[in-house]
Amino acid sequence: MIYRLLLVLLLVASCDSNGNSNGDKEPEPVFEIKSIAPLDSSLTESSGVITIDEKLYTHSDMAGLADLLELNTDGSIANTITYSNIRVKDWEDTAVDDKFIYIADIGNNLGNRTDLRIFKVALSNLINTNATAETISFSFSNQTDFGNSQYNQTSYDAEAMVVINGQIYIFTKDWLQLNTQVYQFENVEGTYPVAPINSLNIGGLVTGATTNPNGEIILCGYSPTLAPFVARLVLKDGVPTVDRKVDISGMLGSGSQIEGIAYFKTVDGVPVYYLTSEKFTRTIAGQQIEFPAALYELRWND
Repeated sequence: MIYRLLLVLLLVASCDSNGNSNGDKEPEPVFEIKSIAPLDSSLTESSGVITIDEKLYTHSDMAGLADLLELNTDGSIANTITYSNIRVKDWEDTAVDDKFIYIADIGNNLGNRTDLRIFKVALSNLINTNATAETISFSFSNQTDFGNSQYNQTSYDAEAMVVINGQIYIFTKDWLQLNTQVYQFENVEGTYPVAPINSLNIGGLVTGATTNPNGEIILCGYSPTLAPFVARLVLKDGVPTVDRKVDISGMLGSGSQIEGIAYFKTVDGVPVYYLTSEKFTRTIAGQQIEFPAALYELRWND
């Protein structure tokens, strides 16, 4: 079943001196999201998604060798690429630019990791299972306490990343304040202690990020009650700021643990994105609540 929200504004056409239309109209503003399909049973923990040549690639957050899975738009797996030289602990997001793929091994549920890193693989080696990677290591310079022993009780978890103009942007998943700190550093091999360049009052847990041809950043995530959202950011002097946030739980008809988002292409002037969710199962008051791992399509240009 498809749940849609169409936000349509009246477009006023300019007329020439004879009262005729002046030509093509701008595309109508649209916000529309729909569930496409459940994900393959091996993708219950899909954590990030990217687009390369109009093909979707996703991955889980499981520790071990890095597996990048080509994903059909019906939720099935078309191909699996296992990078034998890359071993991850908690792979939470992936980004791509015109030359490289960036594997973000940055998950930090306990907030005690001292080995946060991004593996940088040449895009030309996409299907090379023996590909080697440069390592970009970083640390949060404002973090002083690494002694936490409880899951999901930290401000230094992170699951979202984009790469823009040679700069990596990391967005934290702040379990305590429900905001996101933004960190920025070069996409060059090395070790970087970094301080936040901005704090965004997002009101939820940020789990994924992507960019579009307009230079905007789109975040995804969910609230503590699994109400999913997307947020559009714009860069002001290189610093991301929130332009708009939309709660999408009502449009989907249920909660969802949205984990990844990727810009796919633009159709008739409207950017198209794909999102993935992780399977969520809990027993509350004797009743089992389950949200499946799924693939969604978002069209957004308003």
